[in-house]
Amino acid sequence: MFRMLRSHTLGNQLLILIAILLLFPVLLTLYMLHVIQNSELALVEYQKAKLGRALDELDHSLQGSLNDILAGKQASGATRAEKIRILNEALKDKIEQVSASYPQVEMGFYSLELDAILDGSENYEENFSKRRKALFQEALSRQQTVVQTIGHTSAGVLETYKPFYRNGRLEGIVWAYENMAQTNFYKRVKTFERNAYLIIAAGVIIGLGGTLLLIRNFVRNVNQIKQGVKKLEYDLLQRLPETPGELGEISRAVNKLACRLVEVHKYNEIMMATIDDGLVVINAAGRVIIVNTAAAQMLGMAPDWPDRHYQEVFPEGSPFADLLTRTLENNEQLKDLLIPWHQKGNGTQQILVSTAPMVDHRGETIGAVLCCRDVTERMRLEERAHRQERLAALGKLVAGVAHEIRNPLTSISCYIQLWQKTNNPSPKSIRTIYEEVTRLETLVAQLLYFTKPAEARFGHHDLNQLVEKVLQFFTEIHLARFTLVRRLGENLPPAWMDPNQMERVLMNIIFNACQAMPDGGTLTVATHYHPEENWLEVTVSDTGCGIPAENLKQLFDPFFSTREKGIGLGLAIAHEIVQAHGGQIEVESEVGRGTTFRVYLRTPKDGEPGA
Repeated sequence: MFRMLRSHTLGNQLLILIAILLLFPVLLTLYMLHVIQNSELALVEYQKAKLGRALDELDHSLQGSLNDILAGKQASGATRAEKIRILNEALKDKIEQVSASYPQVEMGFYSLELDAILDGSENYEENFSKRRKALFQEALSRQQTVVQTIGHTSAGVLETYKPFYRNGRLEGIVWAYENMAQTNFYKRVKTFERNAYLIIAAGVIIGLGGTLLLIRNFVRNVNQIKQGVKKLEYDLLQRLPETPGELGEISRAVNKLACRLVEVHKYNEIMMATIDDGLVVINAAGRVIIVNTAAAQMLGMAPDWPDRHYQEVFPEGSPFADLLTRTLENNEQLKDLLIPWHQKGNGTQQILVSTAPMVDHRGETIGAVLCCRDVTERMRLEERAHRQERLAALGKLVAGVAHEIRNPLTSISCYIQLWQKTNNPSPKSIRTIYEEVTRLETLVAQLLYFTKPAEARFGHHDLNQLVEKVLQFFTEIHLARFTLVRRLGENLPPAWMDPNQMERVLMNIIFNACQAMPDGGTLTVATHYHPEENWLEVTVSDTGCGIPAENLKQLFDPFFSTREKGIGLGLAIAHEIVQAHGGQIEVESEVGRGTTFRVYLRTPKDGEPGA
């Protein structure tokens, strides 16, 4: 049974034990009531058995027959009354001797021949009623013991009649009766009933008491675990008390889990304290859960932040609380927002902030997280690097301008000196001077556009339409000896751009591609939309001579050109225009196989500038 209990869960064990404890008094009560109901019958049977033993002893006490007694007294010819008197006197001692062992039991013999009761008394007349006569006759006719109960068992008379034989001849009846009212029979019945009821009461008390004790112990252990778990909410160092059974296993498991959580919490604290990025985590109710040291110092948060509302822990006028509100209430994710933040004593800091909602496995928002980084020093270093790059670019630009201007000026100067000597300018010299002046004018115009491009007029425009316009121009003028392949994407979203400036970018790229294929080739122009990055892409590929790897890094530098009469400002201007559009321009090339230019333009989402 105990093995069966151990194989069940705690709930089943409790149900089985409670059922046993409650079923035990019920079964005991039913059994004892059955015993009480049959107790009188059992005691009557006991009394019958006692009277039966008395009759047997009385029967065995008579060695011979009744006629042998009469013969021994030489009373065979005596009258009936005389015979009855003689037999009573002879049987008196035997009857009294047996009666001594059975107090309050009257017994004797019945002589069939004399038709008289022989009980050792001096009543020599007929001393039995017709009822007893009938019982004598019944026992004689059935030749077996007859038991008769007269009245209620607790206050009546119990009579027993047994035939006795001598020498194979039926002599008569051995009889005995007992008055139940004169014995302790009733008292014994009441005592037995009282004891039975006491046993029932004890069984009920044991069953109910055991059930209540079991439930009380279970509830007490559960309450201890519940109180311990409540304490663990605020102090993971608390330990649940040890309890027996499966509840003890639960307590030990919770204690181990608490220890593990303490270790993980300690690891998280160490990790959070060592990273430079600031981290703020709030739950769905707006309560602050995590703030690492970097965030507290960077954002100037209150030191008593645990379990407070995030609106209360940020300094007054701080924009970071509004960012968390947007994320928590609108489920909005913010990416890399550069926010100037002036904190007393630290000056103005440049904080790069990102926020994101936290979602559980059901897709429900359970909080928000804010990640921030102080990029003030990095921006200063970048500014210095940009300044150095601008100075270096300015040096290259000055050198390039000087080189490009020196050649035309040298030609003009030579012809002017020649005029001064001959005093007669030739048509060839005038034409050459004009060409050089035109070249200088073109150079100055491109240089001015590079240093200060025209103000862009942005709008939503169809990128495919712009590509078709540029290709139409080159088809009419330059592309007679080239194979043109169009791969324009369908259903492109509009691009946010200045079509005139982007037309100039495509003109420069396609013009360079045509010059890279002097003997003809294939020009491929394609457009494509990348929805995951929200980019529009224009690809221009040629099958020309390609660009050496050492020249790719300088491809967008001003005045860098591999052509003999190239100025080197076309791709530099294209690069500046694409940068001004917030896009990117990339180039891939392999010598002898061709070059591919990729221009990326952004199509604004709702809520962004230009949307």
